[in-house]
Amino acid sequence: MQSGKYLLKAYHAITEMVDYPSYFSAIAKYQRVKLEEPERLSFLKIINAPESVSKIASYFKLKRKQTARYYDQDASLKILQGIKLIDQVQDSSSFLHGATHYNLTTWGLFYAFTNMANYPPKLFMQYQNNVILKTLLYPYFGVDTIKNCTSRLYSVITQYLCECCNMTSDKLDSIRSMSDTKDKGRYIKGLEFDLESHAKILGFKIAVMYNESNLLTTNPDVINDNAKVALYELECRMKLLLSHDTRFMQLLQLIQKEFEEGYMELTRLKNRK
Repeated sequence: MQSGKYLLKAYHAITEMVDYPSYFSAIAKYQRVKLEEPERLSFLKIINAPESVSKIASYFKLKRKQTARYYDQDASLKILQGIKLIDQVQDSSSFLHGATHYNLTTWGLFYAFTNMANYPPKLFMQYQNNVILKTLLYPYFGVDTIKNCTSRLYSVITQYLCECCNMTSDKLDSIRSMSDTKDKGRYIKGLEFDLESHAKILGFKIAVMYNESNLLTTNPDVINDNAKVALYELECRMKLLLSHDTRFMQLLQLIQKEFEEGYMELTRLKNRK
């Protein structure tokens, strides 16, 4: 009975932070796109160095001098705006008063998570108030944990976000094609369950990954002993940070209780004569 109370407490602590309806609403009309090379390069530039138009223009001017291929950077930015992957932000604090900056929209962030294997970790901080990250990431991790995440933790998080966003896109495609409201409701509930399951798998994977014996298993490409020690110490600090992260520990508590209850139930069934 006590176990059930802890499970319920952990569950409520997490679910109170998750707003699936807002997340689904923000992505509901998203359409998959394939960017041409000019738009892809502009998109990457904005992701890696969100700067003023003048600086972005200077970057592409330099690129044109280095290569024979020419493309209209302003046109590619307009295309990205037209398909709602980026929008303009007026930065009055810039020394260039009123200089135009480009940020990713919710669709732009969704595109990055579904289509890109690597992107700057700073996106997690820069867009921490975006509905995608508020739904899929921050209910399970504190801001300080994400801010200081190592490459090992970053890798499993990016894989998790990719899986969640691609699954969301696939399921919403199916839901849009349905005419029956009840069927749509069932699919949405199913998607919520799948997203919650992915979060639990992520928590389990991280817990196993930071088990001491696994933590000692370093990258085989790292040959230098000093580098191995440095990486080990870095991950030990990350493990300590995770252990003090209330949100992450609540996720682990939920995983532990559900695993224990499932294990006990299966064991009882096994022992029945």
